[in-house]
Amino acid sequence: MTSLHCPSLLRLCIVSTLAFGALPAVAQNDAAATPDDTAATQLRLREELRALMLDLAASGAVDQQRTLEIDEPARRVNDLGLLVDSSSAERARDGLRVLAVTPGGTAERLGVRGGDILVSVNDRSLTRLGADESGQPKAAQLLRDSVSAVPDGDALALGVRRNDRTFAVSGPVASVHVPAVRLTVGAAATAATMTGCGRISVFGSPPRSENLHEAKLVAVDGRLPGPTDATSFRLDPGTHILTVGEGIEARYLSFNERLRNAQSNRYKTLSVEVEPGMTYFLAARLNPEKVTEAKDGAYWDPVIWKEVAESCH
Repeated sequence: MTSLHCPSLLRLCIVSTLAFGALPAVAQNDAAATPDDTAATQLRLREELRALMLDLAASGAVDQQRTLEIDEPARRVNDLGLLVDSSSAERARDGLRVLAVTPGGTAERLGVRGGDILVSVNDRSLTRLGADESGQPKAAQLLRDSVSAVPDGDALALGVRRNDRTFAVSGPVASVHVPAVRLTVGAAATAATMTGCGRISVFGSPPRSENLHEAKLVAVDGRLPGPTDATSFRLDPGTHILTVGEGIEARYLSFNERLRNAQSNRYKTLSVEVEPGMTYFLAARLNPEKVTEAKDGAYWDPVIWKEVAESCH
């Protein structure tokens, strides 16, 4: 975990942030998330984690000899969606001045604007509270704690001064449910990769004589398998669920692209038992007797058409 501190500004997103940065909010309904959504999220995570690791390694903070582990439970995060001036207790003497609000965030929906001054939260005054032991305004901490403590679905009340007028606003605070995270860096992670591996490959040309066509590996166990231009994907031994798209040439089909690209046709899943030292070649098998049936992708199935023993490390 990392603690982010800015001496002059306080962003009131009540959240413990993972060191590799903010990620897109996880869909509350897993069934609504498509393989494309999952792939995009994992790609962003990989890129941001890679950038962070490069910075840490360059500074000498991490290396292959040490092991660092992060194990964070799932949590609910409240985000008020505004930035206030917390540079000093004196500047917060008459309340917390709003410097900016997040478009579409809770504060904006409540009617708070940049330039407003927050004078109370849930009927507790934010004025003349002084500074804490570190010199930071107590008003900022009270606001932070009050937002964090709002139960899911409950309302937050703010007293707002705008020009010479003081008024109250209230409404529910936006919540994000952050999933649990486990991350291992360094020696222990290296040791875990030495137990063997297998591969899924989309390289080569499956034989058309056997009604086999190219396939695209979209996800493995609901996660992006690797770079989008890769043709071979390393997996740990065990059972994996592949999400697969077909690459059948249009001349083999008797219906249009609109039907072909319907959501129910785009992807299918295939369970594969991966053994160490084996490469499994993935293909889309055309079902000749169903080339006119677009509904539910009846015209094709994902298959492993070849297995080859080769080293994996």
